[in-house]
Amino acid sequence: MSSSTPSTANGTDGKKYKGERSPCIPSRVLHVRKVPIEVSEAEVVSLGVPFGKVTNLLMLKGKNQAFIEMASEEAAITMVNYYTTATPHVRNQPVYIQYSNHRELKTDNLPNQGRAQAALQAVNAVHSGNMSLSGTATASDGGMMPGQSPVLRIIVENLYYPVSLEVLHQIFSKFGTVLKIITFTKNNQFQALLQYADPMNAHHAKVALDGQNIYNGCCTLRVEFSKLTSLNVKYNNDKSRDFTRLDLPSGDGQPTLDPTMQTAFGKTHTHTYTEKYMGEC
Repeated sequence: MSSSTPSTANGTDGKKYKGERSPCIPSRVLHVRKVPIEVSEAEVVSLGVPFGKVTNLLMLKGKNQAFIEMASEEAAITMVNYYTTATPHVRNQPVYIQYSNHRELKTDNLPNQGRAQAALQAVNAVHSGNMSLSGTATASDGGMMPGQSPVLRIIVENLYYPVSLEVLHQIFSKFGTVLKIITFTKNNQFQALLQYADPMNAHHAKVALDGQNIYNGCCTLRVEFSKLTSLNVKYNNDKSRDFTRLDLPSGDGQPTLDPTMQTAFGKTHTHTYTEKYMGEC
């Protein structure tokens, strides 16, 4: 086996992995640690696709590890920078991503790679817009409907305390990688649009959080799937955030929603909510 790739797919070569210790040199191969044993190949691939094409995958379920190979080093750098500031969660468990000592993955002769290659093709196709999620690929993950959106529409009812974008990110990131959030007020209700990296994450979050209270006795979450399949965030501020584009301007005083989304959601406001909603639950 070449030194450019991990030597086994079943996690028996323990000594090989003692060398995977936070290398400083960027690589397009990324080492994923603390991976829950029940996680599917598609869920691991979905960690990478928001940042670019994932070209290879190696799962080491016996070691709770995985290796993801991105198409370019630039995509890998963007991915690591993002996950350094926002720890990704898979199946409600945090996972940790760092550069690998390996420069590429060579998995052609390894056993049990059929599932990994199928997941790579399916997830990359979904995120490039060439196909919708198939029923067979998602039924085992909780009955998700084909083509389900990764974008959730969130309404906070009984808003006794103000709910910030950061609070929403903290709550919803427990179910997967949150890419973008837009908050606004419509019909005197605080609402948000939140985009996950993968529709499966949105499904799990909706099932777990719909009807739950953020604070005891108030701030009730109403969660539904949005008709939108992606969000266009122009500014990073306290009302909207693209966690994959830290270079966006703050855009103080500019509308949070772009014209297309404003048309879809009607008249909205993005003013401060603190005084407006203080009152009894």
